[in-house]
Amino acid sequence: MVPSLSEYDRLGLMERRVRYLVGARLRDRERMIAAMKTQDALRKEHSASEEWSSVSVVRKWRDSR
Repeated sequence: MVPSLSEYDRLGLMERRVRYLVGARLRDRERMIAAMKTQDALRKEHSASEEWSSVSVVRKWRDSR
């Protein structure tokens, strides 16, 4: 038989769940910001070539599968 939870226990459980969800959102946001900074740094290091087309590279990769 499952023991019943008091109202305070249920409240504590819900509070822990909300904290977990909020924390997960913040961590994901921090990871996205870090990834954007890395992409911006790489973009500054390497200039885009006018001869190179990313569309053709993706198309070639898809066709080769």
